This record gives sequence, structure tokens and C-alpha cells, in this order.
Amino acid sequence: MYKFLAILSLICASLALCGGLFASENSQKPENAEYAAVGPTGVFVDGKPFRLLSGEVHYFRIFPEYWKDSLEKLRACGLNTVSTYCPWNAHEPRRGEFDFSGILNLKEFLKTAQDLGLKVMLRPGPYICSEWDFGGLPWWLNNIDNIRLRSMNPQYMEAVRSYMKRILKEAEPYFCNNGGPIIAIQLENGYASYGNDANYIEALREMVLDSGFKGILYTSDGDSDTRIHATSAKGVWRTLMTGTKLADGIEIMNKSQPGMPQMISEYWVGQGLRLGKPMYKRDHEAMSKELDSVLAGGAHICCYMFHGGTNFGFMSGALRATPLPLPYTPFVSSYDVDALLSEAGDTTPKYDAFRKVFLKYNPDAAKYDVPANSEKRAYGEIKFTEAASMADNIENLSAKKVESPTTLTMEEMGHPYGFIHYRTRMSPQSFPMPVKIDGLRDRAWISMNGENLGVFTQNDKNTECVISIPPEGAEIDILVENMGRVNFGLTIVDNKKGITGGLILNKNQQYQNGWTINSLPLNSLEGIKWNKAEKSIAYPAFFRGELKIDEPGHTYIKVNGTRGYIWINGFLLGRYDKLSPIATTYIPARLLKSGGNTIEILELESMNKLSAESTDKAEKIWREN
Repeated sequence: MYKFLAILSLICASLALCGGLFASENSQKPENAEYAAVGPTGVFVDGKPFRLLSGEVHYFRIFPEYWKDSLEKLRACGLNTVSTYCPWNAHEPRRGEFDFSGILNLKEFLKTAQDLGLKVMLRPGPYICSEWDFGGLPWWLNNIDNIRLRSMNPQYMEAVRSYMKRILKEAEPYFCNNGGPIIAIQLENGYASYGNDANYIEALREMVLDSGFKGILYTSDGDSDTRIHATSAKGVWRTLMTGTKLADGIEIMNKSQPGMPQMISEYWVGQGLRLGKPMYKRDHEAMSKELDSVLAGGAHICCYMFHGGTNFGFMSGALRATPLPLPYTPFVSSYDVDALLSEAGDTTPKYDAFRKVFLKYNPDAAKYDVPANSEKRAYGEIKFTEAASMADNIENLSAKKVESPTTLTMEEMGHPYGFIHYRTRMSPQSFPMPVKIDGLRDRAWISMNGENLGVFTQNDKNTECVISIPPEGAEIDILVENMGRVNFGLTIVDNKKGITGGLILNKNQQYQNGWTINSLPLNSLEGIKWNKAEKSIAYPAFFRGELKIDEPGHTYIKVNGTRGYIWINGFLLGRYDKLSPIATTYIPARLLKSGGNTIEILELESMNKLSAESTDKAEKIWREN
């Protein structure tokens, strides 16, 4: 009897929540239902009840040539909607300079979704988290005096208004009220995990409304009771982020937001990948059963991620404990994250298990065939025949050189990513003198007259070494690597890179003054002076080789080194690292060409063999969970 009543109660709750397929078309429709709207009677699109079955795909992590394949697989999985972030820092790399070309062509991505009959949930930020550098906030915000992030601070809001106006203008032709696929726009992202400025969310709401959008406005928070109970702006749908115990989260949302449909706008089906952390493989069959349960209860859902893709270039973020002290832990360049599609866009067992569930609630999608996975190629060994020490090429790689009485951060140099180099001349001392790097972000190599003194990271409690300066004085060099800005938590306010303090002499006695500083963005390696590759080279060092192929295909590269960066035909793929849970670097076929392909790496520590291997399989380090 109790079991029957529980089932009956579940069915009634489902009908009351109007979970898309269960809604009556005669239900009272909320305002703007002719476009897209949500209210006590459910979600409506084009005047009809609509079940949001969504998957997250980021256009900026996948080359445009593969957008259609990913979205076709999404549609064939039984989903009807694609959700995507917009990275402010990529679209506005310098203040007032916007980029919507190539992999950032938002309009083309939206058009692709529309052509496939998919709806879109747009998430323009301004903050997106997403294990992306600075959570999508542009680096240059750090140079604005008196700025306070993610609040109604005037300096911050001036920059936000400019960005939101531009990104929404780009999206406007694809608003649902303009005949397009965008039915929902998210305001901010996980804001309850950072602040509680209700006026800030209201201001973002007004920006979206001023753009002319007449669809659903929503926020996403979770996955704790405190965050779920966060307040929101009037007329804004509150949705949930969570990875486990989905029903518990829905129950709390029903209490916190009664009489409304509930949505898990981020169902974390995988994990972010950090250095030193293995990939955790969850039981996809158990996950699919839990998914089925909440969908049977009428919930709307979005799988984060459906297709992860890659953090190309220097765009992977990092975490740092709150409050300080550290540790600081960078994310890796791969955004495979155990999603339904692999980094290369291949379907997985999780895809197959979830597809069976989604087709129960969207059976019409069964008419779509699942596109075949791409062929992978193993091209064999790549020998590095040329090499160049980084120390010998500072001037050749420098994008900007300044003389300064003090150390400057990368931001103060107008230099967002890559490396920065500091050089100073020290006077002789009568005793071995300790010197300490104060405010290191994130890894530094320090040398005297070309001889290595040590390597430090911001996680080291002691960034000090003792030097004996000869009678003629000595030249001190410090090379600093930016390993990614913090993307989540309160420590995003401390996100400048390089040396944020200075070089302190003799146990906090004085700062060293008089510096020559070079910014090394590594956008191009054309200035390097190459020599014959020798294993005895001083690291960090660049290596170059050639990959000859008959026909381009997707492949994976494994470097016989420790940690560094890899370029293919001048394009920076990202970081490789012995501490990464993925030992191979994915190379999309579109980056290769028939004939000779130039492979360049920057190895930061050591090579056990001056070569790399092209393989047809990704090598992952899994841990069952």
C-alpha cells in the first residue's frame, strides 16, 4: 500500500511540475510562452509544453569542423537542447577588442544548432568557472584600480556592461523571439558560491532584457543546502548544479522554490582534470538509473559535459584553497572529463547507457542515427632534430622589454599568458646571502651567471636560496611560468601572475631594485635560433622535429619528457605533464596536413629520449569511484 501511494504521489508531482512530456497543452501558460517561458505550469516553447533535455558543448573547446558531428550525436542521444558557455576572456582578449572568429564564431555555432533543430541555453557569464583561466574573466580586469569582481562595483560593472552588450548583440539574431534557437539565457554562474549581491544579478537581468530577449532567464547554483537557498532576481528561474544524489537536490529545490518546475542545469557526469589527480571512473549504469529516476519525476536536466573538448593554448584554469595558504593545483589542457563524448568526439559506454534513458522521454529522437566515430591514426616516432635553450632565446622570444626599478607582474606588462623573465645585477656581498622570491605565481627558475640555483612553485613554503656573490657582482635571472589563473572560489581576487612582490634580500632586510623584464607570450616561436638537438642541453629548452604523413587524421602525441608545452604547425595545443591523468595530447586532424608537419615542444625539466610518439589511442590514468 505504501509503495502504491509513493508511486501515485510521484506521478502527481510529475504532473504538477509539468515535466515537458507530462504537461497538458491546455495548462495555463506563463507570459512569453509563445517564445519560451517557465512558470508554475511548466516550461513552454513556441506555445507548447517542452521538456528540457540538454547537453553541454563548448564551441571554444572544439574546432568548428567538428561542431556538427558533436551536435548530431547530442541529438541522436535523445537530447533536444545544447547548453554552452561564452568565455569573456577569449572574446575580449584586450579591453575593447572583440574576437568572434574561428573557434570563437558564436553565430556559426548557433546556426549549426538551429539547422539541426536543437534549442540553445546560452551562458554568457560574465563569469563561467568551467575550469577555464580566471573563470572566463579577462586578465586585464586585474589592472583596473579599485575593482571588486562579481559585484556592483562601478569599475567592474562598466566592463561587464560593455561585454554583455557585445555578446548579446552577437546572439540576438538567434533569440527565440527572433525565430532562433536560444530559449534560455543564464545570469552569471554559481554565484552563491562567491557572493550574495542581489542587485548584481538584477543588473545582469536588466542587461539581458534590454537586449530584447524574451525567453527564459535562469541562474544555476549548488550543490549544498546553503547555496541552493540563495536568493535570485524577480522573474528568474533558479536551477541546480550537482553530481550525485540528484533526488535529494531536487527535493531541496522543491522546498526552496515550491510550485515551479525543477531543473538540474549542471548534472556533473564527469570531473575536472587536475595535475596529480587521477580520473575517477563512475559506474555509468548506476548513473543512468539515477538519471532515469529524476526524469521520471518530471525534472529537466543538462549533462555537464556532453562533449568536453580541449583547453587549447594557455586557457586551463586552477584551484587554490580558501582561505590561504595553498595548495595551488592547475587543471590540465585536456577537458575530456569522462563526458558522454570523449575529447576526440567519440561516443562512450556512458553515452550508450544515457541514450537508452533519454530516448524513453524523447522517443522521436530514435529516428536519428548516431554518427560513426572518427578514425584515429598512429604515425609512429617523431625525432627531435633541433633544440634551443630558453635562456639563450629570451631576447628572441620577447614581445615587450622594459626597465623597471621593481619587479612587475605579467598584467602590469600587458602580457596575459605564457612566461615572464626578470634580470637584475647584484652587488658583491661579504657573506653568503639568502634571497627569496616574494609573491611567486606560479613556477620560477632562478639562476646566477647562467648557473641554476633552484626551481620553486607558489606551493613551496620556502622560496629562498643562498647565493655567494663574487667580487665583480652577479647577474640574477628569474624565469616565471604562468600555470593558469584560479577559476573558482574567493581566491580569484588574487590572480596576478609573475612576481607579485619582489626579490627579498637577507631575510626580509630589503628588496632588490633595478630590473630588466621581458614578456614571453610564446604566441610564435619564429624568433628562436635553433641548433642540433643534444640531450645535454640546459633546460627549459625547445625541441623541434617533423611528422611526415600521407593523409591527416586524428592522433595522440606522447612526449618522452617530463612536463612542458606542445605546438603543431605553430598552433599551441597546451600543456603536457607527467602528473596529468591523461598521458597523451590529442591532435585534431584539422591541425595536420599531408606531407611535413612541424612539431615543437618546450620541455621544462628533462627528456629521457629526444622524441615523441604518435599513437591512435588516448592514454588515461583511471581510478574506480
